[in-house]
Amino acid sequence: MPKVDPFAIEGPALISFSGGRTSAYMLWRILQAHGGTLPNDVKVAFANTGKEMPQTLDFVRDCGERWGVEIAWLQYRDAEETKDRWERVTYETAARKGEPFKALIDRKAYLPNPVTRFCTVELKIRVMRDYARSLGWENWTNVLGLRADEPAR
Repeated sequence: MPKVDPFAIEGPALISFSGGRTSAYMLWRILQAHGGTLPNDVKVAFANTGKEMPQTLDFVRDCGERWGVEIAWLQYRDAEETKDRWERVTYETAARKGEPFKALIDRKAYLPNPVTRFCTVELKIRVMRDYARSLGWENWTNVLGLRADEPAR
């Protein structure tokens, strides 16, 4: 029986690239499993909260450039319609002063806390979901890596 590469992702699929080393390694392995070029229906997205370290933004940009892979830079924006609460940005235009996070807190009118931890859902998960839907996808595979120490974080 031939060995199947677990990094050979079938589309439609959206790879969530956090901007961390583990996430970059996952993306690198997926690229290698596809001969260095992703299939047309496999996309990569980075959800910027506006609170990332400058080095993270540089790393995301550098990975895309060095590996020749398009990374969709996305971020939350305030809008009346839930489906419109995201925008596509670039390395140059990505928020760096917490603007998406502030817009979310202004919309909610309260701070996230241990009981209502809405940041990841609103700033990352829903933003990426709505991006995938904007591609015309109704069903897709979300690809994300989990660090071994994730439960303790």
